[in-house]
Order: sequence, then structure tokens, then C-alpha cells
Amino acid sequence: MNQSIIYSEKRAKKETLLYEAALDVFSELGFREAGIEDIAKRAGVANGTVYLYATSKRDLYRRVVEYGLNAWQAAAVSAAESVSLGSARARFEALCRTAFSYLASEPRLRKVLARDPSLFPVSPGSVEEDDPFEMVNRRSVELIEQAIVSGIESGEFTVSDPTAAAELLFSLYRMLIEMAYVLEDGKEHRQFEAGLSIILNGITAR
Repeated sequence: MNQSIIYSEKRAKKETLLYEAALDVFSELGFREAGIEDIAKRAGVANGTVYLYATSKRDLYRRVVEYGLNAWQAAAVSAAESVSLGSARARFEALCRTAFSYLASEPRLRKVLARDPSLFPVSPGSVEEDDPFEMVNRRSVELIEQAIVSGIESGEFTVSDPTAAAELLFSLYRMLIEMAYVLEDGKEHRQFEAGLSIILNGITAR
């Protein structure tokens, strides 16, 4: 096997190991209390090794959150693809339900969100700087848009502007996520089901 491929695979494995360890530590201690030495110890590497993958603790935090967001996104896509033989509506529902419920099955990412909501831009304006996860969030909007377009093409949905609809739905989704996993007001699941029902009724072709 090509040596560069072997090196890339080893680096990728070590990177995943580091991110998993960092996710553990950030979820337990929060961004402010977690130290590079805590993460290095959990990963079983030297402190200096961490800086081969991130320039600072904040940079590592962002990389780790992005790692978690990508896993979250992949779970939603997988759920939608698992009903590939079903209707576009069924795939859309699977995408939405998994995207909403994922944090219930990933306590580490949920704790990161709950501990440091100001550092995790769930809702617009929650941080003073630009959204550091814009690319991941944009991909989420694109996935919603693709699901809507698929429904339009199959004749199941009727939406005049899929892009605008996807952006609106993603904004509502982020708001519900904040309510469910940051505020925990106890109404989030009922509100999600009601919202999903309204959305499906609104976009379903008559």
C-alpha cells in the first residue's frame, strides 16, 4: 500500500481518537474549564500532539463540534435513506424526526450545547461573530431542500420556492433544538410534532 495512504489513514484514526476524547472532556467540563492537558490525557497522547490537529483550544473546540455536527447530519441522512423505497413524504419525515431526536441519543454533544450555548450557534445572533459552522449548517439546508424537491418531483409536495422553504424550516428546527436541549421547557416534543404536522399538511399536494 502507498505510504502516503497509510500515513493518511493513521492520521485520520488519531484525529478521530482525539476528537472523541475532546468531546468527552468538553461535555464533562465545558469549554472554559477543559484544558488541553485534560484532552491529551484522555486521548493518551502528549500535549504537543494535540497542536498537530488544532492551533488552540478554541480551534479544537470548533473542530470537535463540527465533527459532532457532521455525525448528527449523517445520522439524519442515513435515516432518510433507510426508507428509500418509501414515499418522499416518508423520507422527509425520517430526516426531520432523526435530526430532532439525535441529541437524545448523543449525550456528549447535548451536554456541550447545554453547557456552552453562547459558543454553539444554534440560533441566529447567539454569538457575536459569524457562524463558525456555516458550511455544515448550509449543508443541512441543502438536505432539506433536496427532500422537498424530491417530493415536488414525485408529485407529493407543492412548494413554489424550495430554497426559501428549506431555509425557513431549518430556522424553525434550530429554534426547537434550542428549546429542547438548552431551555428544556418540556413542551419541545409536542411542539415538534405539531410543527411537523403543520409543515407536512402545508407542503403536501392536494
